[in-house]
Amino acid sequence: MDPIIGAGLASFIMYAALKWNKNDKEKIQHTFKNIGYTVKDQEPRLFKTHKTDTYTLYTYHAPYGLIDDDKLKVLEKVLNKPVDISFVKQKLHVKVYKNKIPVKTEYEWNKTDGWVVPIGCTQSEQIYHDFDKIPHMTIAGMTRQGKTVLLKLILAHLINNHPDNAEFHLIDLKGGLEFNRYANLKQVKNIASGVNEAYDLLQSIKKQIRDDMRRFKQEGYSNIVDSPITQRRFVFVDEGAELTPDRHHSKDEKIKYHYCQSVLSEIARVAGALGYRLIFATQYPTADTLPRQIKQNADAKISFRLPTEVASRVAIDEQGAEQLPHPGRAIYRTHTKNVIQVPYISDSDIQRRFEKYVSPSNQKATKGRTDHVEFG
Repeated sequence: MDPIIGAGLASFIMYAALKWNKNDKEKIQHTFKNIGYTVKDQEPRLFKTHKTDTYTLYTYHAPYGLIDDDKLKVLEKVLNKPVDISFVKQKLHVKVYKNKIPVKTEYEWNKTDGWVVPIGCTQSEQIYHDFDKIPHMTIAGMTRQGKTVLLKLILAHLINNHPDNAEFHLIDLKGGLEFNRYANLKQVKNIASGVNEAYDLLQSIKKQIRDDMRRFKQEGYSNIVDSPITQRRFVFVDEGAELTPDRHHSKDEKIKYHYCQSVLSEIARVAGALGYRLIFATQYPTADTLPRQIKQNADAKISFRLPTEVASRVAIDEQGAEQLPHPGRAIYRTHTKNVIQVPYISDSDIQRRFEKYVSPSNQKATKGRTDHVEFG
């Protein structure tokens, strides 16, 4: 549809909807007619309505020859409510929510079972991610849209739930500015702020993976979730694009960059069963900055706002991230898709709650840095 004509049609329909003193069901039926969503004058026919406390689901028989159509997106503006539309086996499902997704929500420090983390809320429910069911995650989004806040939320929630069993290896490629303040937590085993430090850290992790493989073989374990092992190792990469070599790098430098990407890909491919969990975040995803094996083996994909539809397709395999309205709003995609508002968590709140996990024996500093920020 031409965007100018489409905008004019949407404006007309919304104006008409305001003039109609009708309920949602009637407005939807009028909209089908006004946008020409018909086959030989046959419109979708409502045959079932299902109401809950949070939404109403209208299910329609669609005449043969009618298919899913982007024109139906106008329903959200007509009704002035959030709407989900799906089309399955000639059945059109229009789910109309009572409430909109909140613009901002605060993290509430509620504990959860297992390795489950609350990552955001929709119009009707809280969405959780289970790292024992889906071990690896990619996160994309432009600067100041929420990537690092989400990483800190995951770290804080897991430490709060599993203070003795959650282990973190942090690769903070923003020069260590975001995560160095947490270097002295007992749960944070390593922190790297550049490629050289990431190279050293990942060498250590690769050796640990080999040791864990031998241990699992000796004990007869094939997957940590079916073993008595309670520990999980989380590897965070914040701004993974910095691990992509450029043409000006020397041959020796490029070897280190490729090694880092290789080990991270290995974690995504084979280390999930050993209890390793990779969370890989990058600002602008491309085939170079989001390595293919990491993307393919990370069954959870989250994207905050991105600048283009192309970037959205790289990040989550479909468009939509380029249209997210404000910071904290994201698309969470596994076998299903949800648009969520990620809870906000502050550094000061994390620091205040986790002072008890800092002791002189935990003193760690990022190598080569003189601007280390003490915790607390």
